[in-house]
Amino acid sequence: MTVGATPQATWRATAARFWSVAGGFWTRPETRGQALGLAAMLVLLAGAEVALMLRFNTWNRDLFDALERRDAETVLWECGILLLIVAGFCIASAGQLLCRRRIALGWRAWLGHRLTMGWVAAGGGHAADNLDGRIAEDARVATEEAVELAASFFHATMTLAIFVGVLWSLSDHPPILLGGVSFAVPGYLLWLAVLYALAGILVAVVAGRPLVRSTDHRQAKEADYRAALVRIRDAGQAGIPEAGVLSRLFGDLANVFERQSRAFARLEFFVCAVTRVGFGLPYLVATPAYLAGVASLGWLMQAAQAFQTVSEALRWPVQHMPRLATWRASAERVIVLAAAVPPVETAAPAVAPDAVPGAASAEV
Repeated sequence: MTVGATPQATWRATAARFWSVAGGFWTRPETRGQALGLAAMLVLLAGAEVALMLRFNTWNRDLFDALERRDAETVLWECGILLLIVAGFCIASAGQLLCRRRIALGWRAWLGHRLTMGWVAAGGGHAADNLDGRIAEDARVATEEAVELAASFFHATMTLAIFVGVLWSLSDHPPILLGGVSFAVPGYLLWLAVLYALAGILVAVVAGRPLVRSTDHRQAKEADYRAALVRIRDAGQAGIPEAGVLSRLFGDLANVFERQSRAFARLEFFVCAVTRVGFGLPYLVATPAYLAGVASLGWLMQAAQAFQTVSEALRWPVQHMPRLATWRASAERVIVLAAAVPPVETAAPAVAPDAVPGAASAEV
């Protein structure tokens, strides 16, 4: 049996099947408390960061309105406020990182234990499929990427929920006179941000489609190459035939690496274009209101920053397409691994309790 991905599966099917294999970390009594406790802390810290983003948005307006008035005292005051905002961002960001890594480690321990116990109970067979190395690598990648993707998606969703209202309210200003024609479209800043983000998503989905297959192929070839090195080491024999095998395997690895590189390059080209356009577009969109005299310089800066925030949150699939491809490839391989090593009932701990706080035994 070859341990590889199942390309015919949809994203939704992959997620559902992966949850059936790895979701026990979040539902089993032994690990549920740890998982949900850390997740709750992560949510609170993400909410605090979004609140700081909202405060930073209004800070932009206050600072540039003060600069427009040449109000030195207010500018100095806003500099002090900025220091407090930055300190809050640092604390929230560091706290989220710790929570994500602890969740990922606990989840990896649980899933690795589930797969390892089944493999050991089966007598450590399936050597041709390199299950030992693949259990270690695929369990790590699938859980770590799942945590990072889920956390970033939640953060983007929360940011979008808040800043949609901000951008809508900023669009509510007196009509702009353009070429003798009065222009007043409710929420026009929001609609432009949505259109820009959707265009970027469409391009990224088309350009990034080959990544899943090429990423899975590379992971398979990496595992084959590592397994060959281990077999030669354990056999204690190295010579011309073995060197030929290693050369052939590395050649296969180099070929799939090159295919993956081309897929990454195509995606990077379009992502770079969308990102760079996004640096200047918000200012171009907001400038007419400022030039028409219906908005202040502070409004322009606040509107541009809110536009960037909304479009960035909407472009979450664009920014995370490579990571999504990596997770899907590993998740599908974990699904196949779980089928190759059926679970056994055991209460042995996945890791030592003092290594991961709250990482109790993974009952499988």
